[in-house]
Amino acid sequence: MIMLKALILALLTVVASSAVAAGDGPEEVIRALYKAHRPWEHKELNLGSRTVLSKYFSPELTKLFLENAQLERDCPKGDLCGLEFDPTLGAQNFDDHLNFKLHITEAAPPQTGQFEARFKLFNEEKPEQEQVLVFQLVQVKNGWRIDDITYTKDNASLKAVITAILDEAAHLKE
Repeated sequence: MIMLKALILALLTVVASSAVAAGDGPEEVIRALYKAHRPWEHKELNLGSRTVLSKYFSPELTKLFLENAQLERDCPKGDLCGLEFDPTLGAQNFDDHLNFKLHITEAAPPQTGQFEARFKLFNEEKPEQEQVLVFQLVQVKNGWRIDDITYTKDNASLKAVITAILDEAAHLKE
């Protein structure tokens, strides 16, 4: 029990130290997200916590994440419900001992709040195999927040994926 409390305290400290400040720009928000969410180091964001989500994501995307988390909690045992991939990595798998290097650039052509993040999921990947995610950020009262992520390999938007999952679940309940 003491070990569990120590682990929880350590995780809370990591999340708190990675928090986004109100004055941080869009690139800093993305960097803070990847500092807090490093599953290969056993540091993961709680995608079912409004407090955690609102540090990085817009109110609209936070709401979608919370609805997805509820869908996952309500899922019958043995079924797959909700997101089936890590939305910040755009993948299910990654190297267990990943040498993570994040490269962020303003999207081309430059658009307000749109940034491209490039990184490898496996240490031996070639540059052309990198993950390329396009982050759309918006300014809210607390500063810049991620409003959507586009996965360039699939030409899919995180908002669209979660919305489709939620719509399908609602349809199946009818």
